[in-house]
Amino acid sequence: MVCSLAVGPAATAWAVHAPAAGPSGSECFVEAKAGDAAKATVTGGGFSKARGKVFLKRTDGEGGAVVIVADDGTFSSGDVPAGVYVASQHGGPSVKCVGGQEAQEIVNQKLILSEQTRGTHEGWAQGKKLAESGACDAEAEPPVPNLHGLAPDPEGQKKAEAAYENAYSAAFDKAIDFYCHR
Repeated sequence: MVCSLAVGPAATAWAVHAPAAGPSGSECFVEAKAGDAAKATVTGGGFSKARGKVFLKRTDGEGGAVVIVADDGTFSSGDVPAGVYVASQHGGPSVKCVGGQEAQEIVNQKLILSEQTRGTHEGWAQGKKLAESGACDAEAEPPVPNLHGLAPDPEGQKKAEAAYENAYSAAFDKAIDFYCHR
């Protein structure tokens, strides 16, 4: 079984820095190499730099790899045989590496939640600022969300933009109400 992540390296780079997916806070993704279905790249995040190495074990055949954990807890395997992998460290739990549609859904959902949180913070801050300056009749005007180079699929992109705008407007209105009508 070949796993792939059709959203490209920008999403994979983001995904390894995203909030925890597994019970240990570690996560792992498999992305097929473009133009070579026999190769893949395994990336992950949330691993311990102190433990140094991540062991990648292929669960659907022979093979694997040992990779070094970066200072930020991420790793990238380079080319490995395409397949299904589990990532682990000595003394730590094993994490299933996901790919394909499952990975795409994780990328989309994490982006939606991230944009919702960002919209809430930015909307509250802007509403508070305007209310404190006396602009109590101000209307929420969410800026176009900056998705920070993340690569959700088109549906995930639309949902992330809507989540940002809705959260921004709701937080903005709450801040205006709180600071103008206390």
